[in-house]
Amino acid sequence: MDTSETENLDNLADRELVERLSCADWDDPLFIREEQLVRQFQVARAAGSTTRVGLFSSALSRRILRRSRSFALKNSLVPQHFSHIDEAAHELSAYVWERLLKDKNAQFAARRFGVFFKNQSISFLRSILAQCRSRMESLEEWHQAEREYEGSDEDGGDGDTALQDEWTPDVALGHSREFEQFHALLQTLLTRKEYSVFVMLWRQQMKIKDIAAALGVNPRTINNYERSIKDKINKEFNI
Repeated sequence: MDTSETENLDNLADRELVERLSCADWDDPLFIREEQLVRQFQVARAAGSTTRVGLFSSALSRRILRRSRSFALKNSLVPQHFSHIDEAAHELSAYVWERLLKDKNAQFAARRFGVFFKNQSISFLRSILAQCRSRMESLEEWHQAEREYEGSDEDGGDGDTALQDEWTPDVALGHSREFEQFHALLQTLLTRKEYSVFVMLWRQQMKIKDIAAALGVNPRTINNYERSIKDKINKEFNI
């Protein structure tokens, strides 16, 4: 750890730290590297410094989201796996954050953040591809069941036929498109913080305390976001 760099940041007032964190030019001597952000986030979290945790986690979130967007574009996650680049970037960001909150991962990220992010992004991509394979296998099983059904005695009656018609690939594709439209609507309906909470809470199934740590707020704030998200969804969809 660069002790002098840590001490310099520790001695900054919050307003001065905000200015340092806003620097996005890698060549600027005031630029704070991701490794240092991770270390400072860990220190602030251990010390229970809510303000500093919020500042460092917000800065880290911006960096992670920027890297996630770049990875999603480079690896064609849209439109192959997601309907919108923001959806892909937020999903990957939540995935990376969930793993960053584990001590061993954080220790590695504090030394080589770029490698850490790349490894987690590849792991995320593999999980997406595994889900695709699983869906393809399920579809193949459906086709196999359909072929077996067509080759068997057809005296089953209209009830069996109607039941099978409900699960045709066309219907499944329709549900998939409805899902994509739902997420596109959510991005306009929710604030950026609310959408991040939605992804972390319902898609990644992270714990409230971990989401709070990732966003630099207390668990009560996450509960408030959760209520706000539910209220907006209930109002929009008349649930």
